[in-house]
Amino acid sequence: MDEAAWVLRTDLKVLNSLDDPYLMTGLGSLGGRELMVHHAPDAGQGAEFRVFLEGGVVYELGMAAPAEPWFRVCREEGYEPERHWDLDPALILFRQVVPALAGNWREQPLPYGPLGVPEGVVCLASVQAAWNKGVALLPERDEGERQVAACLRELPLRAVVFHDDPGRREDFLGTGVDDPLLGVFVHFGRSRDRRVTLSKATLNGTGGLRWSPWAAGGEWREEGRAWAGTQGAGAFRAAAGLGGPPCAGFEAAFTLALTGLIRDLDEAVEACRQACPAPIPWHRDPLTRYLNHMIVDVRVKRDRAFLVLDDGSEVRVSG
Repeated sequence: MDEAAWVLRTDLKVLNSLDDPYLMTGLGSLGGRELMVHHAPDAGQGAEFRVFLEGGVVYELGMAAPAEPWFRVCREEGYEPERHWDLDPALILFRQVVPALAGNWREQPLPYGPLGVPEGVVCLASVQAAWNKGVALLPERDEGERQVAACLRELPLRAVVFHDDPGRREDFLGTGVDDPLLGVFVHFGRSRDRRVTLSKATLNGTGGLRWSPWAAGGEWREEGRAWAGTQGAGAFRAAAGLGGPPCAGFEAAFTLALTGLIRDLDEAVEACRQACPAPIPWHRDPLTRYLNHMIVDVRVKRDRAFLVLDDGSEVRVSG
């Protein structure tokens, strides 16, 4: 991850940073909102570490995620997981904001664990760690398994997009559902141009959730037991940049490996869902994504024209 890639619309301003062996503080602002981090390593009943937003605590040691106001600030400031890979609100706070506010601290390190966030925090980094661990343990007993392991090692997990929206009563097939929409898309790939997606979402009005290798935004229709448009092993090979035809046994080994990886990934994703403090619908359909925005630029990429909106979104011009 490029730690310097600031994705929010408003720059973080560091106003003050105090380094003291017993009380370290950092003060800043983001879009007119006051931010403060407070760390007291030798407090009477254990270390204290708190992050304040507009005077209210949005994180203290022991919480599984920052509180709702911080998530909403990220949403208002333009963060979108589909567009801003390798970041989520927790990582923006703990890997970007807090280190900047604590830039003058020398006496004590930040109370972070191996994932670069405080121990106990559940976030995108937790899901990435679960995927990386599973891929590292894939068997390589024959050529099929070796090709599968090589393929999946080239597909880092980049984003987790929750589609939890209590207000929607249609699934991603356009079928009416009785329960609130629940779903998640997990993006993998070296680049957005060559990405693959695993998803778990309400299917065909059944109300059930299941994982499948979907492409986001595709058209899905049931044909017997297969789903038209579903990404198969070939799409994963292409996204990983593997040339040539797969060897014998690749397809079977791929299905088996992905089944096991999804089992471990599901636990990490659900922990992340439970830690999210509010049902904020991060995904936006094209209407709500582009409505009431101005065109500020036109870019050409590989002979394709894109309109750039004032929030950084890009709209491809057809034709």
